[in-house]
Amino acid sequence: MGNLKINWRRALLFFSGWTLVSIVFALISYAAAIGENHKEFGFVAALKLNLVQFYLWAILSPLLFRFSRRFPIELRPLNIRNLLLYFPALISFAGIHQLIHLTVLWSITPRWRQQYPALFDCYRAYFAFGFYIDLIIASLIVVAVHALLFYQNFRASELAQSSLKTQLAHSQLRALKMQLHPHFLFNTLHSISSLVLEDPPKANSMIARLGDFLRLTLENSNQQLVSLKEETEFLRCYLEIEQVRFGDRLTVAFELEPQTLAAQVPHLILQPVVENAIQHAIAPRATPGHINIEAKRLNSSLRLEVRDNGPGITSDRDSRGTEGVGLRNVRARLNQIYAPNFRFELINRSHGGLAVVIEIPFQQDAEQL
Repeated sequence: MGNLKINWRRALLFFSGWTLVSIVFALISYAAAIGENHKEFGFVAALKLNLVQFYLWAILSPLLFRFSRRFPIELRPLNIRNLLLYFPALISFAGIHQLIHLTVLWSITPRWRQQYPALFDCYRAYFAFGFYIDLIIASLIVVAVHALLFYQNFRASELAQSSLKTQLAHSQLRALKMQLHPHFLFNTLHSISSLVLEDPPKANSMIARLGDFLRLTLENSNQQLVSLKEETEFLRCYLEIEQVRFGDRLTVAFELEPQTLAAQVPHLILQPVVENAIQHAIAPRATPGHINIEAKRLNSSLRLEVRDNGPGITSDRDSRGTEGVGLRNVRARLNQIYAPNFRFELINRSHGGLAVVIEIPFQQDAEQL
């Protein structure tokens, strides 16, 4: 039923268009007749003449459209064979139209029948000029059809390119995300191996927590965006592993505004930032260290900040590069998802330590990338 309504609407729109063309040309014909003092040729006669002409084209134009689609004129390279087919085709369509056009007008116009008692006489008087006009109209229809076909092909090409770009972006995001897993896994296994002989209970505890973390990660492996609440659950699971490793040397505080918990964030975006803080602020020192993880809503943005009380970015660390694999991946993923509407910055705090700031658009309902 829905398709039938659409077809009727299209047919109505199609014939309305040809009716409008008929009226426009009737006005032009009537104005020309007045200019030449042909007072016997009124507007009704002009309208009847043009309605017959263009309604016949309304019937023939779908056939011309199908012919044009079947034998398109390709420009790159130029399809000579198809181009040559249009000469006999246009002549045929124009000739058929003119034959039917004159037959209908002769049948419904008494004055024509009086002037030309035989239909052949009507053909002989009007066919040549009318055929010339019909040839022009048929050519214009072919040009319009090809313009429409070229536009459709252009749009299809644009959509295909857009789809390919989207698929490429998704692939790049997945590749960047997958790099985090072995990076974190190798570091954790290294820590476990160092504890196997020194403190077997701690090593066993880390293995158990590592299994929980990997399970949570695999359950959400196809998601690029998760809620901040889910992201912090992953992060807490990771921190339990590091807490076993460092004990009292590691203190972590979460400061999350309640309204931010439903915000969408890239999956595993905080873990490499916190891991970087542990690697540079906790692991090298024997003194206790603390890490603060903060989330705030700033109008239409979500601000995430990870602060530590380590040495910050020192000149020695500058010489080796401030961003390791994890932070480079974080920046690359943010750029892929939000570019250019994001902020990712490493800031030395005035009273010591480093702050890593992430600002992204605040979104509660997002597409899964």
